[in-house]
Amino acid sequence: MAANTAKAVLQAERADAAASTLRISPSFDGVTPLAEAGPVSAPSVRLSRVTKRYGRGPVVLDDISLDIAPGEFVCLLGASGCGKSTLLNLIAGLEPVSSGVVELAEAKGAAVMFQEAALMPWLSARKNVELALRLRGMPRAQRRDEAQRLLGIVNLAEAGERRPHELSGGMRQRVALARALAQDRPVLLMDEPFAALDAITRDLLHEELERVWRATGRTIVFVTHNVREAARLGQRVILLSSRPGRIAGEWHVRNTTGRRIESPEVAALATEITAELRKEIARNAR
Repeated sequence: MAANTAKAVLQAERADAAASTLRISPSFDGVTPLAEAGPVSAPSVRLSRVTKRYGRGPVVLDDISLDIAPGEFVCLLGASGCGKSTLLNLIAGLEPVSSGVVELAEAKGAAVMFQEAALMPWLSARKNVELALRLRGMPRAQRRDEAQRLLGIVNLAEAGERRPHELSGGMRQRVALARALAQDRPVLLMDEPFAALDAITRDLLHEELERVWRATGRTIVFVTHNVREAARLGQRVILLSSRPGRIAGEWHVRNTTGRRIESPEVAALATEITAELRKEIARNAR
C-alpha cells in the first residue's frame, strides 16, 4: 500500500512538472515561442547560423540559431567541452565568429561574470565596484553612492569597506555580480559563476541572483554544467550537443516563481534533461 501511495505521489509530481514545462523539439529553429509568456518583442540577443572553429581545427559550434528575449533568463547546458563558454564569448564579442551573425539589440553590449570573482585584492568591495563605474565614465562624485547602492542590491551594504580576502567565496561572487551590474548593460553573461562554491552557498546565491534578476530586468545568459542548477534558474534551458556544439534540446518553463533546488518540478525537469544529456554523451563516445 505504501509503495502504491508513493508511486501515485511521484506520478502527480511529474504531471505538475509537465504542466509547467514546455519541451521544444531539437529540430526547432531556435526562436522561442514567446507569445505564450506575453507580447512578442525584438530579441535582446540574436544568433543567426553561428559557427566557430579555431584555425584548421575541428568545428566547436555548428550552425547555432537562437533568439533571447529582453529580460529572459536562459541557461546553457551541456557536457564539458561542448562549446558553452565559447558561445558566451561570442555573444560578449570576446571572440569572432567563423561564420554567421551575433546581434545585440543595444549598443551597450553585455557584461560578463566568470567563475572566478577576479576582484582587485588591494581594493575594498566598494572600490572594486567603483572601478567598474569609473570605466563606465561615471563622475567621481557619484561613484561612492552608486557603488554602495549596488552592494545593497546584492545584500552586501555592510561589507563595502572589506577587502576580498576578508570575504567568503559567496560574498566575493556577490561583489563580482554588483560589479557586473555597475556596467549598466542590458545583457548579463554568466560563465559558471557558482561552480566552485559549496552546495548551501550556491543555493543561497541562486535565490540572490533570482531576486536581482527580477529587480533589475536584465537579460541573463547563464552557462552551467549542473543540470539541477539549470532547472532551478532558467526560464529556458538549452542543451548543447557534444562537439560540434549544436542545439540538441530546449525546455521552456512557464512558471518560475517559487522554485527551489529541491522542488519536485525542478527534480522532474532535471531528470528529463539528464536523460537527454546522457544520450548526447553516449553518442559522442561511440
